[in-house]
Amino acid sequence: MEAKLRIMVLNAQDLYLFMDKHRDGPVHELTEIHWQLMSSSLFSNKSKEKSLLLAQAIRDAKADVVMLTEVGGPESLSNFAKYLLHDEYRALCLPSNSERGIDLGYLVKRTLGFETDVHSHIDYKLPLPAKRFSRDVLRLDLLENGAIKLVLLLVHIKSKLDLKKADFEGRTRRVLEVRGLVEIYKDLQKLGVPILVGGDMNGHAGESDTEEEFKSIYQETDLKDIAYLARIPQEERFSYVYFTRGGNRFIQQIDYLFISEAYSHIIDPTECYFPRYRNLAGAPFPIPQRMEQKSMLPSDHYPFLATLRLI
Repeated sequence: MEAKLRIMVLNAQDLYLFMDKHRDGPVHELTEIHWQLMSSSLFSNKSKEKSLLLAQAIRDAKADVVMLTEVGGPESLSNFAKYLLHDEYRALCLPSNSERGIDLGYLVKRTLGFETDVHSHIDYKLPLPAKRFSRDVLRLDLLENGAIKLVLLLVHIKSKLDLKKADFEGRTRRVLEVRGLVEIYKDLQKLGVPILVGGDMNGHAGESDTEEEFKSIYQETDLKDIAYLARIPQEERFSYVYFTRGGNRFIQQIDYLFISEAYSHIIDPTECYFPRYRNLAGAPFPIPQRMEQKSMLPSDHYPFLATLRLI
């Protein structure tokens, strides 16, 4: 019997949610002040409203697996799953190499029926000067009766920021991180199962006008962008709205989910799209035309949702 698996890629933008001072119980009635006072961390909790909106976006999409970047560690993700997603998801998160505590994590629906196994690559060796991934490549195996049925690789490639002025736009590190990701993928192909590679690429990794650091994906693997394979119209294929200092506006796809072209037949293209956020009353937020509209969204990235047919 055919089943569908709905997978979401989402940069949750600083999803810190520490609740060490909270006495167990409902949190929805807390004021924003008390929401922040739940935590003794140096990091401020993500606002209550934006946390609720993120949870709403996941529920609205009926996602089975969520591949999250910018998660404030295992504790934050566990609290998010327990208190805002009503404990309907298992939170799977491991510490990464991030210098500011933005890790990678998965949310897996408890009713999904697969066993899970998580593997970190924080010690995976990259050539100098990178040494290691700036965050991680977090691997999730979905298993049935102990046999791997699907592998997911989640990554958050280093941004183009170069605060130390040592690597223009972070290009050297970015190239090395993508090549490391490619090598991990190629090694896992021997498993003979579908492998999904996704996350925040922090740049244009699409089929056309591919940025230099991502060309190894197309030159050395059979991976294809699911948004491309699903033939989502170009004008709808964006996950990020960017404003320059001068106020110019650009839309970009920088969040991706890749799959081997050999497995493109398991994609349901009618259920692949970039969900747009809604407010707590259910009305859609406008696509930002100004920076202040963007600041109202629960994340500065839009998610991507792909639906796979599994037999």
